Amino acid sequence: MAVRIYRGDTPTLEFTITDEDGNPVDLTGCTLYFAVRMDDEVVINREALIIDPTKGLAQITLTSEETDHIGAALGELEGRYEDGTITTFGQFIIEFLEDVRK
Repeated sequence: MAVRIYRGDTPTLEFTITDEDGNPVDLTGCTLYFAVRMDDEVVINREALIIDPTKGLAQITLTSEETDHIGAALGELEGRYEDGTITTFGQFIIEFLEDVRK
């Protein structure tokens, strides 16, 4: 999956976390983290908002400072449960595109 974001925009990204069979992952008791790395630098690393834990629904709204980049990046969603379990739910490419107006 590739996500395209124009530099400086403030998009809300919505995610449905599913297992290998396409069933929603129960996020009850989970803290979900959204992280983005460009080259060797982590440029975003914060909690995502879990909208409906039993349906695996989450979202994050990025700030213009967080999207003030141009180029390809690696994004990741990681869940940390109350019992200490850590699960990486997936990685994806983010393309930060140059906008016409700077």
